[in-house]
Amino acid sequence: MKIILFTENYYRGGLDTFTATLINAWPDDDEFVLVSNREYPGADAVGDRLRRPCSFVAYDFTTYAGWAHYTRKNRVVNAVRLAASPLLRYLFLAHEVILLRKLFAQLQGERLLIINGGYPGGDACRAAGIAWGLFSGKPCSIHSFHSLATSSRLYTRAQENAVDAILVKKTKAFVTVSQAAAASMSVRDKIPMDKVSYIYNGIEGPLQEAVAEREFDIRRDLGLSKAAPLCLMLGAYHPHKGHAFLLEAFRVVMDAIPQAHFLMCGYGNKEEVAVVQSEVDRLGLAGRVHLLGFRDDAMELLAQCDVLLVGSQEFESFGLTCVEAMARRVPVVATKVGGLPEVVVDGEGGFCTERDDVDSYAAHVINLLRDEKLRKEQGEKGFSRYLQHFTAQRMAREYAELLKSE
Repeated sequence: MKIILFTENYYRGGLDTFTATLINAWPDDDEFVLVSNREYPGADAVGDRLRRPCSFVAYDFTTYAGWAHYTRKNRVVNAVRLAASPLLRYLFLAHEVILLRKLFAQLQGERLLIINGGYPGGDACRAAGIAWGLFSGKPCSIHSFHSLATSSRLYTRAQENAVDAILVKKTKAFVTVSQAAAASMSVRDKIPMDKVSYIYNGIEGPLQEAVAEREFDIRRDLGLSKAAPLCLMLGAYHPHKGHAFLLEAFRVVMDAIPQAHFLMCGYGNKEEVAVVQSEVDRLGLAGRVHLLGFRDDAMELLAQCDVLLVGSQEFESFGLTCVEAMARRVPVVATKVGGLPEVVVDGEGGFCTERDDVDSYAAHVINLLRDEKLRKEQGEKGFSRYLQHFTAQRMAREYAELLKSE
């Protein structure tokens, strides 16, 4: 069977991991085609991770999001775009439906799985579901969204309701990554909740990895002693990821454990990284907090750290890095935001605190760094939880069953 995976994405991150993992762990001998916008920065990351054949196709038309992405720095053009968006955005979407009808006819796929960052997310993803449902003559698509759904604004509510109503009729199911993310779809008036479900993300753990470990030592690279306690954050430099919260908590940790260090890695532009760096300087954490860019060796980094810190303040649908830590027997301290409490259960691989409770969060980190026995115990419990709920094989099997069921 020829399966088309469709996405519209302008960032590197968790969707790249999801896509590659899904293809690698797919239980059947099917043919895959990944269709994405030409600006998709994660295409190479997906390709590098793949261990089975997959064709890559980039659609070359300009989407509304793509146009917006590259015009935001021009104030005049951006102002015109925003003023015209209640009409212009949906003209773009209608045009995308027409163009995707032709593309899907050329590809001759038998099933379509849409991989959307959130909902509504990329309009091309919605256009793909509509075009496939209207013109392909094949079973309706599965619409997978990976962040919390958001409500429509008042001035676009009529247009959004119309698009949702059409898409619902042409979509078999909307699937997301957690109960919390599924529940968030209730803000969309025209999407019935009985069409929304969730499949927990899964990853390929250390036992399944085919790629050899890289020969590097992160403590040596940072100029740290081998015994230095090391906390790690893996997340884009976006405000909702909680960098400021984590830095406040680490300030408390460092007072208790002066030799501790904190490594932050993630995708971000210069302005976003500069904001975090200014907070580091304000709190007097220079030399103790290390800011790096996006890394494609997350599993190897996790193997060399003591605790993973996840401080999300909003919009966290799942928390894939938590599962990556569990697969490496690394304990996690996270916040009770979105789907995180479904992944990180207190005492079963780590701990969860309220998102604004700096002292409680710091106390858990301090306890884990000071108590090697506790660290190992939580690491083992997290690994058991990973094997039970978050393997790539379980995730891929559930998607395959849903996509191929009549």
